[in-house]
Amino acid sequence: MSQKIRGVKGTRDVLPTETYVKDDDPWVRIAHYHLVEQAARDLFPLYGYREARTPVLERTELFVRGIGEVTDIVGKEMYTFDDHGDRVSMRPENTASLVRAYVEHNVSQLEPDTKWWYLGPMFRRERQQRGRYRQFTQIGIEAFGSAGPRVDAEQIELLDRWLRALGIPFEMHLNSLGDANCRPPYRAALQAYLRARVDDLCEECKKRIETNPIRVLDCKNPKCQEVAAGAPKLVLCDPCKAHFDGLQSILTALKVSFVLDAKLVRGLDYYTRTAYEAIATEGLGAQSTVAGGGRYDGLVRELGGGDVPGIGFAAGVERLALIVAQQGKERAVRPVLFIAPLGDAEAARADQLAQQLRAAGLAAEVSFRKSNPGNQLKRADALGARFALVLGDLELQTDRARLKELKTGAQHEVSLAGLLPALQKLLEESP
Repeated sequence: MSQKIRGVKGTRDVLPTETYVKDDDPWVRIAHYHLVEQAARDLFPLYGYREARTPVLERTELFVRGIGEVTDIVGKEMYTFDDHGDRVSMRPENTASLVRAYVEHNVSQLEPDTKWWYLGPMFRRERQQRGRYRQFTQIGIEAFGSAGPRVDAEQIELLDRWLRALGIPFEMHLNSLGDANCRPPYRAALQAYLRARVDDLCEECKKRIETNPIRVLDCKNPKCQEVAAGAPKLVLCDPCKAHFDGLQSILTALKVSFVLDAKLVRGLDYYTRTAYEAIATEGLGAQSTVAGGGRYDGLVRELGGGDVPGIGFAAGVERLALIVAQQGKERAVRPVLFIAPLGDAEAARADQLAQQLRAAGLAAEVSFRKSNPGNQLKRADALGARFALVLGDLELQTDRARLKELKTGAQHEVSLAGLLPALQKLLEESP
């Protein structure tokens, strides 16, 4: 017997049937992913966001310039390889890709303001944790062209509304990272402070002092957190302060709750001014951030475009689906009718009936197995079918059959020729 080939470590299959993630996790199915994704598809266009898709493969230089060479993602986590002399990487996030597309296709010349949303797989070679995988799915939005705080508030309100619609328990954390005017002196002050406390930092944060000191504030190591608690605070310049105050005023007027969090820094180099995260208050443990984003006003210019401001967020579908599964929610298309033919002639008639139902938009499942009616009804119940119909020789000869309502056990005699209108009437009477 051949040895089984297992999936790559850090990846997982998402199936229609139940798949166990971890001993303390619930059963997660594709239906939970569908619920998260469809809620986004329904909501985001209401705010003017249109779907955009970019390739999984990008030139490595895009992420080195866009995300930052000293970030953990570029330094340690990207899947990168040589493609006939070109260095290419599987995208670890999608903002840089969308900015590349925005610049490459001269979108700024076509419209003054651009709003895009996306859904797709991302890849990072990192240690697997609960709700975190090496291939993962992100949903996000990006807006280009507006420098004021209103678009920041719109995105945060959209994220707040989406997560509440999914029933996700969370807090919205908010901070300002300043800009090229007020951040350099803060960086220098922070580096001086951290150098004086270097012996109290973890090995990774010791390296970050010179490369990316602001990330020390985000470290989860208890000793590093103690050091971060005493770190100097960023003093915003007047324009950044006005922007941040304006954002808070708009969110308050929109009745969007938020928590000011000076330790919220985000992990990518391109962020300026507004940074925000939705942090789950239960269901995920240490990996509690379900969505995060912020403003990146210099990224378009860095990647060869004009001086166009931008802002966006990304959310991890796996983490959201995990919480949705814990709550027992899902979005699944279940058969309205399960047809169980008992012979070859009955099977041919069943196929015709199912075709009629499907053409009318009703989900119908026809059994391919020749088992007894009792087993067929068990199968119908397992699929979550609303009705079941056993089709034997008598039903075929008389053109009459009994439509069984599986939840209540009620039976309705119908003609096979009039099955569709009969079923539609029953659904109208008891939707």
